[in-house]
Formats: sequence, C-alpha cells, structure tokens
Amino acid sequence: MEVSTLKQPLPGQSLASGKPGERAWERPPQLNSVEDTLSFYMNSLADDEIMDDFMIALESGVAVKPMVESLYMSSVMRGVHSLDIGLLVAPALMEFFAAVADSYGVEYKFSNRDVKKEMEDKERARMSLLISGAIEKAKKEGTVDKGTEVLQQMSDYLETDMTREEAEEAAAEEQPPEAVDLQDANMEQPPAEPQGQGLMARG
Repeated sequence: MEVSTLKQPLPGQSLASGKPGERAWERPPQLNSVEDTLSFYMNSLADDEIMDDFMIALESGVAVKPMVESLYMSSVMRGVHSLDIGLLVAPALMEFFAAVADSYGVEYKFSNRDVKKEMEDKERARMSLLISGAIEKAKKEGTVDKGTEVLQQMSDYLETDMTREEAEEAAAEEQPPEAVDLQDANMEQPPAEPQGQGLMARG
C-alpha cells in the first residue's frame, strides 16, 4: 500500500499550530523571582502526602537531580515560572530533598552518573589508543616479539567491558597450576622436627 507524503505534517507545523499564547509556557509566568518560586515550592512540598511519595521515589532508586529537573520543568510547562528561574532554584531544591531524605533515613543519590567509571573509561581508551599505536609500529618495522604479544593481550583486555575489580576477582578465582603443585609438595613433606631439643626428647 502506497503512503502519500502529502498528508504528513510539515516540518515545524507543531510550532505554528494553535493561536499565539494558547499554551501556558507562551504566556508570562506567574512567578518572576527566585524568592517567590522557592516559597511556592516550599509551600507545595510541605504536604506530608506529597513528600512521602517523593521519598518513596528516592528509596526506589530515583536520583535527586533528575527528579528535581522533572519537577521544575513541569512547572515551566504549566506557566508557573520560566526555565531560567527553574535552573536557579534547582540547587536549593536538591539540597532540600537531600535534607528531608536524611531526616527520613532514606538512602539517596544525587545523580545517575558514575564519575569514577567515566574517568576509568577515558583512561582505558587513552591507554588502548597508545598501545594499539605501539603494536602497529612494531608490525610496520618488523620488530614483533614477545613484548608485542604482551601488548596485544593488554589491548584485548582494554577493549572489553570488564572493570579492574572484576578482573581482580576473576584472577583470584583462577588459581595458577604452579600454586596447586606447590601446595601438594608442601603437604607431602614430613613435619619439621622440633627445634631446640636434645636427641632424647625426639624419641
């Protein structure tokens, strides 16, 4: 069945549909200052039923920052305040939710970002690039040896998604054969004779 492209909406049609000022965010906002906006939120969030729901959301794993962003963006869409005011009151709202969560004994997180993992990923990418360059240089110069093989193994590891902690756990689980042989050899050895005793004490 052939679909006619003439019946599809035109690009930008949603922006031009409706009368000017018909949407709430197109009209002047109800609140124009940071102080009035903070007072609005504090009065709204003073309701225990509302705050209980927010605490349940935090306890379920919702981070503080995206929750606050959703809160002030919904107010922007309803014409309560402008986006600029929302950005200015956001830090105060985040601290407010954190303080309430502490008083409730609710564990929370400010953001879903894992800064430590992001830094480790950047470092892994940089090392992978440098090692790959060294391997390519060795191949071009014909100097591939055991060291190049080690570099290739390192490059293969860096290209995986395994973290350092996961690699350490995997290495601990895989006991090398040399360690097993050494344990067997120690078990076969007779017990050491007691030190510092005469021949008669040995029996």
